[in-house]
Amino acid sequence: MLSFFLIVLESAADRRLFASIYEQHHSKMERIAINMLKNQGDAEDAVQNAFMQVIRNFEKINQIPSEELPFWIISIVKNECYMILRKQKRVVLVDDLSLFAERAADVPDYAALADLFSNLPGTYRQVLEMKVLLGYTDKEISARLGITETAVSTRASRGRQLLQDILDKEGFQL
Repeated sequence: MLSFFLIVLESAADRRLFASIYEQHHSKMERIAINMLKNQGDAEDAVQNAFMQVIRNFEKINQIPSEELPFWIISIVKNECYMILRKQKRVVLVDDLSLFAERAADVPDYAALADLFSNLPGTYRQVLEMKVLLGYTDKEISARLGITETAVSTRASRGRQLLQDILDKEGFQL
């Protein structure tokens, strides 16, 4: 598969950089995709689509700080997983929102549920998006936002509660 991607890139330097990125992140991307999609074939499609997105946006690679590159790549594969799930008309709630997990099968429209995030106040939305959608740890969020890990945990907890209130108000039966 790697050779297929390398053909698309023009310079030898780009091919070396992409090969390095591929080797560093492929296995983690695949684990995330399998965890989200629960299907090996779908997971392989998501990872392949994610690498195609990386190639389409390859000119941005040098603009992304090296410590942020893994998060960028992981967010791409997660987005590809979400697209596959939407196409299959499945419902997905991220594992981190465990208070919804047992009732997730009843949600009729994941996109509508995801849109409800926009109703959260910025401080809570930012933490929940980083934690849930981008997969950051509390420590990583703390470093990025310049707040304590306790503050991250508090904001995530309060954000979940607000999200639950919004879901109830909007009539989602979870």
